[in-house]
Amino acid sequence: MTDDRIPGADANPLDDAEAFELIDAHLDRHPLTDEQSDALTAWIKADPRHADDAFYRIFLHSYLRLRLQAGLPTSDELSLLPEGAHSGDSDTRWSIAKIRSEEVREVSLAILPAQQEIADDTAATPRWRRRHFVLITCGLVLLAASFYGWRGFGTSLGATGHVLYVEESFDYSATPLTKSATGSLEWPTTGGLQGLNGGGGWSEPWRETDSKVAIIADYTGDEFPWEPKDMRKYGPLGYTDAAGRVLKSSGRQLRTATRPRSVTTRKFDIPKFPQAMRDEAGLGADGAVVWLSFLAQSSLSTADNNRYSYLLIGSKEVAGLRIGKLGAAPSGNWTAVALQTEAEVNLKTSAIPSGEMVFLVTRIIFRPGPEEAVVWINPRLEEEPEVSGAALRLTIPDFRFDGISIRANHSTDFDEIRLGNTFQAVAPTAN
Repeated sequence: MTDDRIPGADANPLDDAEAFELIDAHLDRHPLTDEQSDALTAWIKADPRHADDAFYRIFLHSYLRLRLQAGLPTSDELSLLPEGAHSGDSDTRWSIAKIRSEEVREVSLAILPAQQEIADDTAATPRWRRRHFVLITCGLVLLAASFYGWRGFGTSLGATGHVLYVEESFDYSATPLTKSATGSLEWPTTGGLQGLNGGGGWSEPWRETDSKVAIIADYTGDEFPWEPKDMRKYGPLGYTDAAGRVLKSSGRQLRTATRPRSVTTRKFDIPKFPQAMRDEAGLGADGAVVWLSFLAQSSLSTADNNRYSYLLIGSKEVAGLRIGKLGAAPSGNWTAVALQTEAEVNLKTSAIPSGEMVFLVTRIIFRPGPEEAVVWINPRLEEEPEVSGAALRLTIPDFRFDGISIRANHSTDFDEIRLGNTFQAVAPTAN
C-alpha cells in the first residue's frame, strides 16, 4: 500500500526530505496549507542546522531556476558543493561563494529577457495568492536569519556578501588599578583579560600567559598615570577617515603591560569558518583571502631598547605575521614582519609613528607556497582600498593560524579586532 500523505499534513514531525519538498513546492508557487506551513516552521525551529539547510535550499533553488529560465545549463550544479559534501553539511552553505563571478554575471545578463514574462505571470496571479507567497517566503528567510543571529558571528551571508567571522570590542568592566604612594601604577600580575569571553567568533575566553597581564582601559574612570609624551591621554581609540566617515566602535579597549611583558591570547571557533578558508592545519587554506583590522596606539613612538607591542597570527616557531610596534624597527613606526623558524624576515616599516592613533587593515591572500600580505593604515572607509595606496606589502612564508596573540613589553592600546572576508566586513561605518 502506498503512502499518499502530504508532508506536514498531520501532527507528525517532518523529516529532512519532506521539509525540502515543502520548501521546493512553495518556491514553485504551489500553495501550502496552514498545517504544512506550521510543520515547516516547527522543523526549522527544531534544530539550528535546519535553518542553515533551509537558507541554502532557498538560494540553490532560486539560482538553478534562474539558470533554467535563462536557458543556461544546470548540469554543473554540483560544482556548488565541495567534493563529497551535501546540502545538509554544517558548512556546505558557504560553498556558494565558489560560484565564479563571470558565471553570476552570465546568469544576470541572460535572465533579463525572462523578467517581463515572470512579471506578467505575477501580475496575473490573484492578489491574495501573491501576498501569501511573499509572506511565506519572507517568513522562511527571516526565520532562518534569526537562527543565524542567535548562533553568532560568521554564520550568515548578508545580501552584500560581507561576512564578519570574528569581532572583539573589549566591552568589559574596567580593570581596577592600584597606585603606589608616589602615584605610579602598580601593574597587575593577575586578572586582566583572563577568562573574559565577549565578542563573537571565538572558541574560548581570553588567556593571560605571562608575568603581567593586559588590562581593560576606561577613560570614564579614575585618571590613568599618564607620562608626559603619552598621546593616549587625549581620548579613547577611534577612527574618522578623510571624508568624515566614522568607524563603528563600542566598549572599552585593551592596554598591554609594561616590562617584563604581557601575552594575551584567544582561539577562533574554526569550524564556523567556511570550508574553503580552512584545512586540517587551521585558517589559511590555499585560495583563501582573509581581512584583519584593528585600532591601535602606543604610549611612545620609539621602539629603541627593544620596546615592542604587536598582534601576532601564526607562530614564531613555524611561520606567521606580526603587526604593530617592533623592536627590530627602532624608529617605533608601525611595522609588519614575517616569521619563519624563530626568525623575523622581510620586515616592512611605515612612515607613521606608533604614538599616533591608527586604523590598520591587513589583507592576506593564501597561495600555494608563500602568502601575500598588504597593510593599509588609515584607509578611506567607503570602498576597498587600492594596493597602490598600501603602507606595507610583504611576502610571508606558508603558514596557518587558529587565533590571535597580543604581546608587549611596552604599554599600547588595541581595540575593535575584526576578521572577515572583505574590507567592508572589517571596516564597518557607524550609523
